[in-house]
Amino acid sequence: MEKIFTFEFNGYEATVIRPENPNGKWIWKTEFLYAFDTAERELLKEGYTRVYYCISDMYGSPRAIDLMHRFFDHVAERFSLDKKCVLFGFSRGGLYAFNFALSHPECVDKIYLDAPVLDMRSWPPEGSENRDQVYREFGLDPDTIKTFSSHPVNRLPEFFSRGIPLLLVAGGADEIVPFEENSGILIKYCMDNDIDIGCIIKPECKHHPHSLDDVTPILDFVMK
Repeated sequence: MEKIFTFEFNGYEATVIRPENPNGKWIWKTEFLYAFDTAERELLKEGYTRVYYCISDMYGSPRAIDLMHRFFDHVAERFSLDKKCVLFGFSRGGLYAFNFALSHPECVDKIYLDAPVLDMRSWPPEGSENRDQVYREFGLDPDTIKTFSSHPVNRLPEFFSRGIPLLLVAGGADEIVPFEENSGILIKYCMDNDIDIGCIIKPECKHHPHSLDDVTPILDFVMK
């Protein structure tokens, strides 16, 4: 029977779900812990620990990445976890996963991105509370966000120089995080530069549902 630990770390709530037979490997889902989590539940059965750190509304900012790094060290030591994790970045969680891997590749074994936000000019929409949060968190405004050079789509060469295996799952008809402005740019970059990634596009799928009906490709990516 798995055990769920909930605790506070540096002022933010953390959740660790320990399997009955922990093997030291772990999945860190950067947002939406229990959403579309069939793959994570299957991995839990295989001995993977599930981890979440609730620093929502920071959008992978430098402050968020600093908190994540300190949390990484703490949780790896406290729960006897491997010194590398597998990051799951769903939607806005893609910002956290991408930026953490970029800053701390030594901590990341693999990354699974699902309908990720890779350009904050594309999402959140102007006038929304989420966009206002982005402005406050990054010190931006409607003009400076256009020239901000640290959107993930601006840092793809740096990211792929880290050599971290990547699986991308996305809906080709995503109406919330537009495919062509986010996942599509990543895919085109990989094609233009002969970079091999796992890529599953659901042509008619919108932003939801995330993941796959048959999660075998996700399990294979993580475990192999």
